[in-house]
Amino acid sequence: MTSKSTRYALVAAIALTCVAIRAQAAITPASMFTNNAVLQQKQADPIWGVATPGEPISVSIQDQTVQTTADNSGAWTVKLKPLAAGGPFTLTISGSPGDTVTLNNILVGEVWVCGGQSNMQYPMTGWTQPAFSKEAIPAATDPLLHFFNVRNVVALTPQTSVPGIWQIGSPDTIGSLSAVGYFFGRDLRKALNVPVGLINDNWGGTPAEAWTSRETLAADPVLKLYLDAEEKYTTNFPAMLADYNTKQQQYVADKAKFDTDSAAAKAAGAAVPPMPKAPRRPAEPEKWPGGAAHLYNSMIAPIATYGIRGAIWYQGEANAGAAYTYRTLFPTMINDWRKHWGQGDFPFYFVQLAPYQKITATPVEGSAWAELREAQRLTASINPNTGMAVITDIGDQVDIHPRRKEPVGDRLALLARAHVYNETVEYSGPALSGIKVEGAAIRVSFSHADGLNAIEVHDSSNDGLLVAPAGKLVGFEIAGADKKYYAADASINGSTVLVTSSSVPSPVAVRYGWANYPVANLSNGAGLPASPFKTDDWPWITAPK
Repeated sequence: MTSKSTRYALVAAIALTCVAIRAQAAITPASMFTNNAVLQQKQADPIWGVATPGEPISVSIQDQTVQTTADNSGAWTVKLKPLAAGGPFTLTISGSPGDTVTLNNILVGEVWVCGGQSNMQYPMTGWTQPAFSKEAIPAATDPLLHFFNVRNVVALTPQTSVPGIWQIGSPDTIGSLSAVGYFFGRDLRKALNVPVGLINDNWGGTPAEAWTSRETLAADPVLKLYLDAEEKYTTNFPAMLADYNTKQQQYVADKAKFDTDSAAAKAAGAAVPPMPKAPRRPAEPEKWPGGAAHLYNSMIAPIATYGIRGAIWYQGEANAGAAYTYRTLFPTMINDWRKHWGQGDFPFYFVQLAPYQKITATPVEGSAWAELREAQRLTASINPNTGMAVITDIGDQVDIHPRRKEPVGDRLALLARAHVYNETVEYSGPALSGIKVEGAAIRVSFSHADGLNAIEVHDSSNDGLLVAPAGKLVGFEIAGADKKYYAADASINGSTVLVTSSSVPSPVAVRYGWANYPVANLSNGAGLPASPFKTDDWPWITAPK
């Protein structure tokens, strides 16, 4: 994070992204403070911006006024006393005579960041399961649900502002909001009856290292490789671009030949030849969203310290090939955000990867996606104030973006409702708590195990291909000292599952749902599925060579 003096040095950049500010005003609030903003209740929220160096600043809202003076660079920050939920309020920022900024329709309630890659980014319009969009968007009129869409931009150094404005939830606006974020926020509104603000901060196809600060990556020997990769990308970019240009020229020629051959084939009633594939142009280093810290710099640094309750996160697909390193990277990113926000170990809830790719016979030799899910499970098990929503029952074999987004938002909201807002609700599916070898069997114990049962699972949609039938438990595998897994018989016994296989007379380890597309159906009475897991400590296929 940059210092306060440098944080507000780019006055012009901040001014370009602000709204509701008179053109002649010297006071410029940071870009997150616009009309319709939602401030976090019950904590000391910072308000910051720039003004004329030495200008006295007074910030007023909810019958309180806080004062400060802009420093020599013009930067100023105040901290409000904890605010009570409600609104709308007016936030007034005053300086020298005639220099006043007034922000209207300010709400106070619960603020959450919605981060990740495409499965968090994809919006309500055109991506959720059609029935959800048709029903949810017309019903989305809620003047107490506001959201801020952080613009997708890249930066090589930490920035002080990011384009965007706060919007009021309505059928006319909600289509641009993250579908997962919307359903999460909608459920919080129903449960809490206070305003909710969602900061929609995500970008499809991006890895976790792009969302982590440079200094944090540099400080960890395991993660420095991402900075090395960024440097290598910059060095190799001219050669990459030259290679692209060569391939593009060949593609143009191949496409022209395809057009001719295709027309001839159609005229003759023959099969059309395959179309050539266009090469992909590499992004310039300064425009590369996957670079180490590139999105932290542009999309996290400008909003860090804004008052929030917590964050939800849906990402991991872009890191699946390095799942072993993700065991370090992901919790490091979480702690990096917490450090820069300066609000302690705020809640951080995330979604485990959905089932994806063709269903195959199991056991498999190795699965990068299974290992990424295990890295996520381990993160939730050892990092304070984190939680994981499991979605093994809502995958899609052919689409990396499963459209059943409503249950994803619902399950994230259950985590928040239970842990943050102290509701008595079940928030987790069965979670591995231990194993015990009993002769030729392994007994697997679970927490959150009330009403263990085998649920019916469908691919793609609620009435799609039947993946697993109700009543027959599937997805368990067992191994002996030879480290070879075999499909196992599994039966529910109270809050445990007994796992056996005639091929493994002396078992030592068990795993569940271990595949790119897990065929697995263990659930509890609340209808929440169990997380895939493994109990062995054998080598990972994604470990660095």
